[in-house]
Amino acid sequence: MRRGSIGAIWSRGQVELGGLAVAGFFVLSGFLITGSGVRLSTARFVWNRAIRILPGLWVCLLVTAFVIAPLVARREHLLDGFWSHPQGPWQYVLANWSIGTAQPGISGLLTHNADQGFNGSLWSLAYEVVCYLAVASLAALGILRRARWAVPALVVALYCYMVYQAIDGPGLRGPIYIHTSLPEWRLPFLGSIGMEKLVPLGLLFGLGAVAELYKKKLPMNGVAALLSFALLVGSARYGGFYLIGLPALAYLLIWLACCMPGPLTRVGAKADLSYGVYIYAFPIQQGLALWQVQKHGYAVYTGASVALALVAAALSWYLVEKPALKLKSIGLPRKGVVGAAGPPQPAREPATALSA
Repeated sequence: MRRGSIGAIWSRGQVELGGLAVAGFFVLSGFLITGSGVRLSTARFVWNRAIRILPGLWVCLLVTAFVIAPLVARREHLLDGFWSHPQGPWQYVLANWSIGTAQPGISGLLTHNADQGFNGSLWSLAYEVVCYLAVASLAALGILRRARWAVPALVVALYCYMVYQAIDGPGLRGPIYIHTSLPEWRLPFLGSIGMEKLVPLGLLFGLGAVAELYKKKLPMNGVAALLSFALLVGSARYGGFYLIGLPALAYLLIWLACCMPGPLTRVGAKADLSYGVYIYAFPIQQGLALWQVQKHGYAVYTGASVALALVAAALSWYLVEKPALKLKSIGLPRKGVVGAAGPPQPAREPATALSA
């Protein structure tokens, strides 16, 4: 966790705003993606995930390497040798095209920035894909339909390991990602997957999945949501966020998703900018930091970051992501195999970056 991260000091090093956003994303992703895994055939599910993620990512890599990076090189007076550098723009695209971020920098640029990588947000994409593959595997084995109890059992097992990690390590003042003695995974296309991140993120994704599988039995009431909010804030401030705050966050977000006013549920229905904001915000912020926009104050820097990220996200949606989604109609079986749980629900997917 970097010094100066929003919320890091207030929470005594347990969590910062970016980490909280990632945690919330995995909860909602588990909720929506599991629904897709139940409704769709495994082949259709995998194809839909790929067509939603990869085209936008590939274009973002090209824009970063051949538009943003040359502007940065010009700003830093490092155009000489920019194209022939051993970690140049082409190498950046080729190293990162398969989701895993094998080369964060380009041609030795951004040396004056706190983070010298061009897109530090992309690290979480590999962990998200691991969770997608887990859903695909469970769906292919029929577990999501005929043995859904196995999902909460896996979540409980992950939580028990987190309890052990907290007791054996920093106790109730541990950060979201507690170092573990488990070895890293080296996965094809995804690169290195660290257990210190996969365990809590897998738990959050799993809690969202359980909420989807048991949504008819999961109580949704304002008192429980208020209690979850109190536990979330209290644990973030005084300790126990790793073990108490993360599950509280999961319930609170699911409650908000299910109980929010009708007009809010239509946000992003026609133009889903969430994925575009995710993949473009970091390189935009890096550029603004290089041009020292932050000297004009936090409000100016944040406002410029949000405005430019929304513009980039809109271009990504209308020019890349939305056209790519038309490829979802290729001739793959759409519905999942009928199991003991009864016939599959209509194959209707919400129009969000998580599940489209």
